[in-house]
Amino acid sequence: MDSETCPLCGSDRIVVDEDRGELVCGVCGLVIGRVVYRGPEWRAYGYGDRLRRERAGAPITLLLHDLGLSTKAVSRRGLRDGLEKLRIRVLSEVHKISLSADLPRSVAETAGMLLRKLGDRVTLLDRSGLRALPASLLHLSLRIHGIPRGAEELSRYSEADSAEILRCSARLSWILGIRSRLDPRAYVSRIVRGLGLPAEVEAQANKLYSAAASKG
Repeated sequence: MDSETCPLCGSDRIVVDEDRGELVCGVCGLVIGRVVYRGPEWRAYGYGDRLRRERAGAPITLLLHDLGLSTKAVSRRGLRDGLEKLRIRVLSEVHKISLSADLPRSVAETAGMLLRKLGDRVTLLDRSGLRALPASLLHLSLRIHGIPRGAEELSRYSEADSAEILRCSARLSWILGIRSRLDPRAYVSRIVRGLGLPAEVEAQANKLYSAAASKG
């Protein structure tokens, strides 16, 4: 078959989520298209016309969702692995939330890196933690990037509430050994812009913060 690539990140690691009937990028989690099964005949519909494929027999063998760590072709049996399917869904949800919340692409990419770093330790999370995992990865990524976007905002686009996101984010920080502390001045900048105040107000607020911080 012809090589297909993700229209967002350009990766050729395209996998199929059989439960949802979706073609998913194995790197950024973008849902590229859908797969419709009709017995031995099947048809794939995707981004534009580039992902259309028809043939008789079993569905196409695609690359295992490997989070960027491998390029080995595998059978459908390997794709059914529970952990791999979980990673596909988490990355897909990370992508959807980041688009809905209008987050920088770098934030979503860092969230994906955190998921790869988490590896098999994702099994340490309970049901609530798994539900909050996509938004929590983004929440932690936002802190790493110094962007003041809170759990309350992310919860609008997630199945989890803000409390679950905060708990899971704290759990991830502990598991991954990440100690990220957002500079309060980032919030000052956001508040000033949100209220339409002049730059002088932000400068004065930052000056007051620096003076207070220096005194402990």
